Amino acid sequence: MGRLVEAAILGLVQGLTEFLPVSSSGHLALIQAVFGWENAETNLAFNVAVHLGSLAAVLTFVWRDIVTMLTREHRLLWVGAVATLPLAVVGILLKDAVQELSGNLLAVGGFLICTSGILWLATRLREGNRRAAELPASRALLIGFAQAAALFPGISRSGSTLVAGLATGLEREQAVRFSFLLAVPAITGAGLFTFLDARGGGAGDMTELLVGATVSFIASLFAMRLLVAAVVRRKLGWFAAYCAIVGAVAIAFGS
Repeated sequence: MGRLVEAAILGLVQGLTEFLPVSSSGHLALIQAVFGWENAETNLAFNVAVHLGSLAAVLTFVWRDIVTMLTREHRLLWVGAVATLPLAVVGILLKDAVQELSGNLLAVGGFLICTSGILWLATRLREGNRRAAELPASRALLIGFAQAAALFPGISRSGSTLVAGLATGLEREQAVRFSFLLAVPAITGAGLFTFLDARGGGAGDMTELLVGATVSFIASLFAMRLLVAAVVRRKLGWFAAYCAIVGAVAIAFGS
């Protein structure tokens, strides 16, 4: 299979799984093991490229929310900062441990099954009516720790923040849009750390990077629209079943 096709497939997987609640890190680790490809965890330049594609997509999707937050709803900016703090702290403290687990398919499969359980829990939660800007610091921190847990490969960042948002009483669309807002610093930070790790290494083939980033951008936009529809229509159970199946596959390959 040609390198450009591989780049397109990996960009597609990154874009879809970054925002759908199924774990991008888990899927990329599984694809690497099954096909023996270099993926975004081992090719640092490519990792930066596909994350930039996802970042551009989420900025395109929530730019109105960002403008509102910066110009009128300043409390939402504070809530977002509080919810991002645990990710920054835990990411620095557990960076080496997380990297060691990224290639362990048994761990990836186990975490994917945990994601399945988290999403199943969301189907049991009562409807909330709270707006994200109304969250107290304690509940914002709860969402933040849920996001930090997604550092482990197989735990979905979008899924964990979404379910935590619903658990704190956020209205369904508010929960998913707040999850997207939190993705901006999360993806930026991940890309920055990877860029710093990549300094001094090869830049990679520019065509492959461009293909991966472009496909990731398009797939991310599609995934965000799909997730909003799934949350509003209460269809997260489908993603729970999917994560359980993929988790079992990962465990089978890792055994």
